[in-house]
Amino acid sequence: MTAEAQKAIETAQPLYAPAVVYAELTVQEVDAERVVLAPQNGQDHVLQVGPHADLLAPATQLLAAVYTLGPALEERVAQLNQSGEVLAAYWLDTIGVMALGAVGEALRGLVEKKALERDWGVGASLSPGSLVGWPMRGQRALCKLLPLADIGVQLSPHCVLEPHKSVSTVVGMGPGYKAHEVGSACRFCALADSCWRRG
Repeated sequence: MTAEAQKAIETAQPLYAPAVVYAELTVQEVDAERVVLAPQNGQDHVLQVGPHADLLAPATQLLAAVYTLGPALEERVAQLNQSGEVLAAYWLDTIGVMALGAVGEALRGLVEKKALERDWGVGASLSPGSLVGWPMRGQRALCKLLPLADIGVQLSPHCVLEPHKSVSTVVGMGPGYKAHEVGSACRFCALADSCWRRG
């Protein structure tokens, strides 16, 4: 197993193409289920976050982002599966999940740095499809805020990011937050009872 994992790590190295796009957006209002953002280019923007919109109530600004590993790793996983190398595909996919998590950690560090420079705090990282009450279709409004094509990401008709090793998120920033590290919304996650990451 150790040898298989090491081989997957070596295979994955040249397949990573991490990239991120983000925007800092001014929050105008947070009500029971919505976050109303300041207009951009003459267009109003509202995120229908659902019943946990209160997590963003202290926000003066949101940092909205999409980050990705690019398509190469998942294409290689598909090739391995098609050729019957299921264990190798599993290990490579698992390494990809961990690598994508590392990109997310780097993004959270960026948010924390920006907030610290303003003497602000930060909230939790929230994503459509993960936060209870913010369904996958919420990706449409979030992704309209960002130039996804700049990093080779697109949104499918079913509101799934492609390549699949991609994540969308928002993090609130502002003087109303007390924390200085981006928090987890695991306790509000739609997969809270079945997530493989919970031990």
